[in-house]
Amino acid sequence: MSFNDYFNFSKGQAKAVILLVTLILISTVIYFLLPQWITPNTELPSDELKTLMSQIQEDSSATQNSYGSTNDRNGTPSKLTPFNFDPNTLDEAGFKRLGLRDKLVATILNFRNKGGKFYNKESLKRIYGLHEDEYAQLEPYISIPGSNQSRFEQKPKEYIQVELNSADTAKLVKLRGIGSKLSMNIVKYRSQLGGFAGVEQLKEVFGISPETYENIKGNCTVNKGLIRKLNLNEATYNELNVHPYLKGDIANAIADYRKAKNYHIDNLQQLKEIQLINEEIFRKIAPYLSIQ
Repeated sequence: MSFNDYFNFSKGQAKAVILLVTLILISTVIYFLLPQWITPNTELPSDELKTLMSQIQEDSSATQNSYGSTNDRNGTPSKLTPFNFDPNTLDEAGFKRLGLRDKLVATILNFRNKGGKFYNKESLKRIYGLHEDEYAQLEPYISIPGSNQSRFEQKPKEYIQVELNSADTAKLVKLRGIGSKLSMNIVKYRSQLGGFAGVEQLKEVFGISPETYENIKGNCTVNKGLIRKLNLNEATYNELNVHPYLKGDIANAIADYRKAKNYHIDNLQQLKEIQLINEEIFRKIAPYLSIQ
């Protein structure tokens, strides 16, 4: 069979081929053009687009202002219309008459509803959203009954004298800045030491800050005669090991040294022969040791 025999079609076959090619072309055109025919044209005319963008920007600005992201702290402070008021009792309408923003009023009322209370003028200043310049406008008009007895105020500055080795918690709480918890911590540490050898040891009491120590050191004294001492020749290892200044390596070293001396130490100065005990440590532990 010759090559031409493959391409000789009858009349019916030729029509079928033409129809098939036509359908393929139509299908191809539909495939590429159909998405454009059925997808709506969402492009807005330029005038309508500008109007919509303007509206979005206005809504965005309003939303920012309602949450205080711009004007609450960093923007220009509001000009208020202050009058004498108590922030603990003033109602919502009263705060608004002062000229405060709705969001700020809601913050103050929410603080009060959760049990918060303003004990002095400065406590209002800590409310989030209140601009410093706005507080300056309000400050002369803030009136809080009994604010001089607020919980933030320190104890009266009356002069009292407390002997640390004999005072009980009732006496200790009279010191400025010392409450019931700190007074118990002082008594507990005093018991562990056997007594205070110096007022500066209060800085070692858990919970006493440097500021509190500075406030009370002038009101404290120490009677060293009340210190409970450990007899180096008789104290058990456990008694040595529980003392805050001796426990651990120093207690072990003293026990070993004492054993080497047949439990007979003539004077405290001999402890300096122990390698771990330098002059500073010796001065620290000496008030709590004896050889009697």
